[in-house]
Amino acid sequence: MMVQSKLSRAVKGALFVSLAATSMSAQVAVAQEDEVERIEVTGSRIKRTDMESASPVVVVGAADIEKGGFNSVQDVLDNLSQNSGGSMTQQEVHGFTPSASSVNLRGVGAGRVLTLINGKRVPKYPFAAGGTDNFVDTANMPLGAIERIEILTTGASAIYGSDAMGGVINIILKEEVDETTVKVRTSDTDEGGYSRSNFSLLTGASNDTSNLTFFIEYDDREALKSSDRPDWGTDMVEGNPYAGYSSYGATLYKDVPGADTLIETLSAEECAERGYTMRDDGICGFDRSTARDFMPEQQRLSTMINFSRELNEDHKLYGRMDYTHSNVYREIEPLAMKDFTFTVDGDDVVVSSIKFPEMSEVMKGAAATGSTAFNGDFAGAEDGEYYYTRRLTEMGPRRAEYTTNNFAFLSGVEGYLTDDIEYDASWSFSRQKVDTKSEGSPTVQGMFNYITSDGGKSMLETISAEDAAAMAYQGSKTGESTLSVMSFGINGDAYELPAGPIAYAAGVEYSREWFESYDDAFTSAGGVMGTGGSSAEGSRKQYAGYVEVAFPILDELTLTTAGRYDYYDDASDVGGRFTPQVAVEYRPMPELLVRALYAETFRAPDMQRLFGDPTSAYSTVIDTPRCEAAGNPDAPECQKIDSLPITIGSNPDLKEETGTNWNIGFVWDYEGWTVSMDYWNVEINDLVNDPSAQYILDHADAFADKIERDENGELVSVNTQAINMSSQETAGIDFSFTYVYDWGSYGDLRFSLDGTYLTKWDTQLNADSEVLDLIDGEDSAPQIRANFTTGWTYGDFGTNVLVKYIDGYNGQNQDYFKENGLDSDYDTEVDSHIEVNLMASYNWETWRFTGGINNVFDAEPEIDQTQSSWPHYNRGYYNVIGREFYLSAEYTF
Repeated sequence: MMVQSKLSRAVKGALFVSLAATSMSAQVAVAQEDEVERIEVTGSRIKRTDMESASPVVVVGAADIEKGGFNSVQDVLDNLSQNSGGSMTQQEVHGFTPSASSVNLRGVGAGRVLTLINGKRVPKYPFAAGGTDNFVDTANMPLGAIERIEILTTGASAIYGSDAMGGVINIILKEEVDETTVKVRTSDTDEGGYSRSNFSLLTGASNDTSNLTFFIEYDDREALKSSDRPDWGTDMVEGNPYAGYSSYGATLYKDVPGADTLIETLSAEECAERGYTMRDDGICGFDRSTARDFMPEQQRLSTMINFSRELNEDHKLYGRMDYTHSNVYREIEPLAMKDFTFTVDGDDVVVSSIKFPEMSEVMKGAAATGSTAFNGDFAGAEDGEYYYTRRLTEMGPRRAEYTTNNFAFLSGVEGYLTDDIEYDASWSFSRQKVDTKSEGSPTVQGMFNYITSDGGKSMLETISAEDAAAMAYQGSKTGESTLSVMSFGINGDAYELPAGPIAYAAGVEYSREWFESYDDAFTSAGGVMGTGGSSAEGSRKQYAGYVEVAFPILDELTLTTAGRYDYYDDASDVGGRFTPQVAVEYRPMPELLVRALYAETFRAPDMQRLFGDPTSAYSTVIDTPRCEAAGNPDAPECQKIDSLPITIGSNPDLKEETGTNWNIGFVWDYEGWTVSMDYWNVEINDLVNDPSAQYILDHADAFADKIERDENGELVSVNTQAINMSSQETAGIDFSFTYVYDWGSYGDLRFSLDGTYLTKWDTQLNADSEVLDLIDGEDSAPQIRANFTTGWTYGDFGTNVLVKYIDGYNGQNQDYFKENGLDSDYDTEVDSHIEVNLMASYNWETWRFTGGINNVFDAEPEIDQTQSSWPHYNRGYYNVIGREFYLSAEYTF
């Protein structure tokens, strides 16, 4: 047996000092144990001896995480075949949540997947995705602290309440550690950018009655910039008809109904000197994507303390404290400006703000023949309205820093009330706070003052550094989400039936949730160009009671029923909601489990959706109705509209979503083989969604009341506020094949194939609208996602190969391309995608060395030639990280 080092003993001694200060000092007996330990598996409150139950659960252990070469919790979840809708990742650099990530099991949306830590709820991210959807952030969870991740792939509102519509992700943390492990990991990419360093320490101390575990992890990640991937970090993505440089370089137009007239633009030489890009149509534009981050820079520090102490032979005290601090830094292109009108009236020019019409000034004589006002841009100009389009490169890139602080505390007591009744009483308190600082945008008043100074400044001229600094504004935004939960539950066996005892679980919960999010007052008032702001705050209480009972009908047949009642005390219309569940387990032989489950689900409206203010934002769109009316894809009506004003945000009239889940399948274990197959179906009614501006325009008949046009029929704005949509139904087959081969003196071989095959994905906007098929129709999802793994273990050496497959699917605007004959020149289907990860490890005494290559063959994202917005590939499924090398070393003592 290895002798502990002085350092190890010193660390453990320090931990026990802390443990003694917080624990009772009585001598206690060993807690009673069953001959076979019963555990609680995600998806059921009843403790059992078998991991497999009627609720299908995917388990990803720490060893699986290492073999896959994953860098983060989000990487692990991205790789799930059940992640049908793709992930919301930190690639969303233009969105509200570039510092956060989430997954989309079964395509139901991130907020409809419940995320737990050790079976307990955690607060939602305080900034909503798209300005409306609250979700649990997975980007700031420490990977090294995880023992395993259990993914329940069916709905479970009868067990957990709201949000568990498409599944449950339960992250189980390491505990009861009795040794010290130090680990260092570093990684870099073949093409540069996105290098990463990670350091962690896990240690613990224990005796017969107590345990204290401490964990700390620091992660430092470099940004992945567009300059690191120049083939993708450009507006001109090859092979896409929508690819094109922004027209917002430096240009003056006259506003003419139907087709604005170009008055003046920079010469090719001036355009290049200013850092702009000349377009093929002779307009000075800008390559926006060269100034964007693909993935932001991030530093994160996470700590965790777990403790437990047996109070006597029947009762145990336990607790956990977590703290995470992270900083994310994001850069995107300089702001595009089209915020002022210049109305020529005789010899005068009236300068007005579009956002604040009262902000107006008459520039006398600025349009007179020979005038030098505005550098002569309006000298002798005809009466009418003019405007500049301008990329404000002098302001520099728009930068934002997101500072996240997560704190969680859990304390509880568990044990036995009687020989047959176990109990668990706990209180948890958790808070997530995000502070944001942003810069790179001018104030509306500052820009107005600049334009109207010195008789009128031309926006075709360079802005001096002094003037740019004078109008610059540093904005701030703060969001905070807090959750407090008290729960009490019992678990045990009741009456004895011929086939065995009735097992049950029952309990009550009380929770309170607080939420607030607000921009600084000046931004909220609209005082900053190119930004919108809003404030929201609210709280609600929730009361719940649940019961779950397993009836052994026969030795081979068990029927389990569950029900839960949730009551919400808030401003919503939810009130009370009861959700039932029934499941059947049939074991005709020890090696075979046949299972079936039916569950009703619900989701209370998001706090942001209920209590938030509508928010102004901008979107790049194509005016589909006008384009189709023109009948020519090259017509001016079919050109992209940059920075269209849109409204996003809350809707206090929302009601709860309701749904059903059912599942039928089997698990078979035989001579090294484990095979499982499940057919599942998820249906959601009154689905809350926030369709994009482009989606609304593509389906204008159903959303006529959300589209605003002027008297000439030109787009003014689109309202994308959340609504209760009619329905969504997804269905498919999950399959898993695993074989372990004992190769004798040559070690062990393991082969596994896990995947999901979608058979249905239908959505309907309202009861009278067309059913949209998201498998065979446009803008579809991959029908098959699968992972094949093969590993070899030989003594202290191990190696593993992971092959990831994502099926092809139909392009975002496939129907439009086919209707207009574009499918003869461009692909309307996205190609299938394969990535290969390779890993090897070696144990040497107390050391473990691991190395590998992710994306061995440097597979690139699959371009969607019909996708109108950068980067012209689906960021929910792919990235441009490319081939990545990593090495790690860990020392245990």
